[in-house]
Order: sequence, then structure tokens, then C-alpha cells
Amino acid sequence: MIMANKQLKNTIPEAKPTLFAGIDVDAEELILVIRKNGKPFDPQKFANTPADRARLARKLTKLPGIIVCLEATGVYHFDLALALHDAGVLLMVINPKASHNFAKVLMKNSKTDAVDADTLAEYAARMDFVAWTRPSDEKLALRSFA
Repeated sequence: MIMANKQLKNTIPEAKPTLFAGIDVDAEELILVIRKNGKPFDPQKFANTPADRARLARKLTKLPGIIVCLEATGVYHFDLALALHDAGVLLMVINPKASHNFAKVLMKNSKTDAVDADTLAEYAARMDFVAWTRPSDEKLALRSFA
């Protein structure tokens, strides 16, 4: 039996490393955590400004195949979602209740921006990818009048 398991292990190809990222969004700051092979890297901070959103999008486009997850946080996430989508980043925008319940299942009691970003990255790694749908240019134009 041990021999059979050892042979089986040697014949299964290792999975290709995949990158996942979670971004905790608030009015002033974006916290990015990237996970590779299940291990998180140190959190990175960006300002929630047009310049830093563009810088973050450029950084993520240099990581082919990365899947990014963020919460729908009212108006604060929207411009970032547009920037990432328009840059070609694979993006999930999830309901905050879904990420809250996911964190409870993982028994993550600490509530910091970095922990939230890591939880979102883990959500992207474990859950089925559901791409964010960008609103049409007409809807965006209407938003600019509101």
C-alpha cells in the first residue's frame, strides 16, 4: 500500500503555481495581499487615488494569470474595479456578506485591513471564479451626471 501511494505521487504532475490577490478597499487606502501556492506575501499599501490605482493595475498586469478579489464597498471599490478590469486583470467583486461568512468559516477573528485582504485572496483561491461585469460606457456616462 505504501509503495502504491508513493508511485501514485510520482505520476501526478504538480499543479502549476497560481497567484491570487485580495485587495481591502476603503476611502483612502488600498491594501494588497498576494498569495502564491497558499502562502501570503507581506501586505502592500496604495492610496485610493487615480495615480495609485493605475500603479496597482500595472503591477498586477505584470503577474500573468493572477486572480484578484475585492469587496463591493459602496463607491470606494468602483474606480479600482474599472481600472483593474480595463487593464485586463481577472477580477472578482464579491458581496461583503460573502467574505464575512467566509472569514467566519476560516475562524479568522482578527479584523485588520491586511487580514481582510488575505481573506479575499484566499477566497479567490478556493471559490469558483465569477468575473466582474463592467458597466457599459453609457451607464458610466450617466454615473458622471449623478
